[in-house]
Amino acid sequence: MADIPVTKNYMENGGDRWVIGEGGELEIQGAILGVSPSQSYFVDTVNGVDTNDGKSWSKAFKTMGAALAVVATLGKIFFVGDVREELTGSNLVFDVQIIGMGSFHHPDLPSAAYHPGAACWRPPASPTATTPLLKVRGRGWKFINFMVDAPVDAAAFQLERNALSGESEYDASHASFINVRGIAGEHFIEDIGGCYNVTVDGCQLQAFTAAAIMNSSTAVANPLNWKIINNIFPSDTSDFGNVTHIDAPLNSAIIRGNLFGKVRSTAKYIDLTGGNNNIVTENVLCGEYDDSNYVAGTGDEWMQNVCAVTATVAPDGRSIAVPTAA
Repeated sequence: MADIPVTKNYMENGGDRWVIGEGGELEIQGAILGVSPSQSYFVDTVNGVDTNDGKSWSKAFKTMGAALAVVATLGKIFFVGDVREELTGSNLVFDVQIIGMGSFHHPDLPSAAYHPGAACWRPPASPTATTPLLKVRGRGWKFINFMVDAPVDAAAFQLERNALSGESEYDASHASFINVRGIAGEHFIEDIGGCYNVTVDGCQLQAFTAAAIMNSSTAVANPLNWKIINNIFPSDTSDFGNVTHIDAPLNSAIIRGNLFGKVRSTAKYIDLTGGNNNIVTENVLCGEYDDSNYVAGTGDEWMQNVCAVTATVAPDGRSIAVPTAA
């Protein structure tokens, strides 16, 4: 069956008009299911050129900054190579996906004749002090399938939310991090303001010198309804672990199915001080299951975690209550 042609033009009132069929047999105003006005852009840090249009691999941009300058709501950015940039996303562009197409190895070139085949984002050779790799200010951004090496004094991703409105509002709520490997730096995620409905799923987070997932401000709200699921926080070997895995006053969050290895110091493994009503379940919790290592929020439910045996709180290594002092 031949494809039915679909064309789109813009109405004077700013809406969309979709014409289906060569003779315009069907006309629909507004968006229709299965037809997206979004654009995909491509970044290749080895073979790309920023004067390209970025709309195919053969005409890829060289820098992520060039792609972020043109991507619109619902757009996708596919990249390969070694991104060495510190950037700020638009607060007026929502639901952007940044997707790595290579594997998670280091992107160093053994020779100018090679392409690394990696998908990595790390600081520039001369980073700006206390500047994250990306400040996220728009809702619903997704980060999928690449490696990040955060700055030594900042986060890989800084999620910002302020109390302003209109075009001055920053709100990085509804962000997702899926199958991302964080290998070093101060934080993987720093939440500033208190974002809503953030998902961290299937990531490996290691060697962060502060908390891998950190909230540094509740100026708007406590971070609410986060899902931190199916992640690996490796045990410490040669500074492979994190100093702290999670330090955030989460409210109504789900922390499920993660492996929390030994930390790099005597810091907390998970610290939910100031949060409330979280569910922490089906995790592997290294260290002692007590409030010297794990701090629950008010009204939390901690249950069915595999952990060290501590009194009656975790008989046979299986938690049945929130951690208490040993």
